[in-house]
Amino acid sequence: MYKLLLFLLISLSLCAQDKPNIIIILADDLGYADVGFHDYTEADVKTPELDKLASSGTWFSNAYSTSPICSASRLGLSTGRYQQRWGAYYYGEGGLPKEEQTIAEALKSIGYKTMKVGKTHMNKGFKQHPMDHGFDDFLGFIDHSWDFFMLSQEHLDAYKKRAKKAGHKGNIKFLGPLMRGYEKNASFKDTNITDVFTVEAQKFIVENKDEPFYLRLSFNAVHTPLHLVPEELAKKHGIKQPKWDPNASTWEYPLWDPKTLKYNEWYKQVCHLQNPDPYGRLKYLIHLEMIDQAIGKILKTLDEQQIRDNTLIFFSSDNGGSHQSYANNGHLNAFKYSVMDGALHVPFLVSYPAKLPKANKSDALVSHMDIFATIADLTGLSPKNKLDGLSLIPHLKGAQADVHDYLIWDMGKKKSWAIRQKDHKLVLPEAKQYQKYQLDEQGLVKDQFQLLTLKNKLQLFDLVNDSGETKDLISQMPEKAEAMKQVYAKWRSQMKEPVKGATPKYYSTTKK
Repeated sequence: MYKLLLFLLISLSLCAQDKPNIIIILADDLGYADVGFHDYTEADVKTPELDKLASSGTWFSNAYSTSPICSASRLGLSTGRYQQRWGAYYYGEGGLPKEEQTIAEALKSIGYKTMKVGKTHMNKGFKQHPMDHGFDDFLGFIDHSWDFFMLSQEHLDAYKKRAKKAGHKGNIKFLGPLMRGYEKNASFKDTNITDVFTVEAQKFIVENKDEPFYLRLSFNAVHTPLHLVPEELAKKHGIKQPKWDPNASTWEYPLWDPKTLKYNEWYKQVCHLQNPDPYGRLKYLIHLEMIDQAIGKILKTLDEQQIRDNTLIFFSSDNGGSHQSYANNGHLNAFKYSVMDGALHVPFLVSYPAKLPKANKSDALVSHMDIFATIADLTGLSPKNKLDGLSLIPHLKGAQADVHDYLIWDMGKKKSWAIRQKDHKLVLPEAKQYQKYQLDEQGLVKDQFQLLTLKNKLQLFDLVNDSGETKDLISQMPEKAEAMKQVYAKWRSQMKEPVKGATPKYYSTTKK
């Protein structure tokens, strides 16, 4: 009996060791030119820890999110499916239906310990809370943004008191305690949210080192508001910024003071470029530096626990860089909120030292949706629903040259869509103007912005020879454009119409 029990324990231990630990690290609104491992990187960017991670795996030069905005793209990543299948095209649409299985739910079903740390923004819905879609525990917030430093009940109470005196109506949002599990009671002082998330991730890794785990680490950096940075880094970079004193008669700008500005007015000034910040790019880079250091700490923890080689790590951004946070997308066209490549084309890497190539670059066309399929391939799990994503493993092991023949994006009621098929991209952008920031010789943001205009007309680009989408080929290649348009039309006919608000409780994701 003893020998049988010992055999079973050893077998279970070996089985656990065969399953990789899995970590998905997601930045928020990260610019394509703002990582060091890319072929094209801005001169002011240094990401040594990210570069080290890339050297331990493969980075993809043609990787895309499923949407140019975070809520919809996070749905696509989490389910491995086009979120348009249940009507989620833009902000406030679709949510996460009960019928859709997430990566966390699938891994939990085969014995993984699961933890979500950071931002959750999934258009509400019945399974929006991480612990309602497969995570055992959660520390973070559920919204599109959160303050990086105002993380305690004391901060929230001070704002409530001042807002009440100023006659401010409505709840104080986007600051105060984080959620621990289902309760919003996790207060932190004298720190910042990136460090809080990093420490929590390290703790989870150490506590679960002996069994397979899944960690989803979703930073809210480098999403706005980035108006403040840690004091020691502000001094290091010569940035002058006010200190917050709850008892001061006035809270100095760029702090939000309910006595002087309504929140929406303040947000437009700080986060919508109505009041350009000369230090805006520097602050963005500091928050990026903090993410990079966090990744270094995560890797060090994995090494110390001797589980790095058997840990599968994905890193990406939820969508392209945002002009509002002073991100830089380099040669790519436009920013977040459009269907041009600057909004969709994202940094993306995968590292699994025990079984996948190192120091590798791939030009294959890939998507965030492929993460679920790749995990399923490596763990042997069977997804509940048919995935739109494809496993990257055959490609990474040299069995196939390509991954996707085409990828499609659609913003629904915005009447804006795009399809990339091999080297070409057919795109119908929403008519839009961006304010593109410019820097002086000292790296400070100039008062004058460059206007970038997108026209609402169908265009065709050769992305291999024109990655900046500058030369419209539709008049030269009308047959190519029409063929791609038909592929898009067929795909669109299989999707649901946009659903405003959360998907109804018994809403079927099967097209009727």
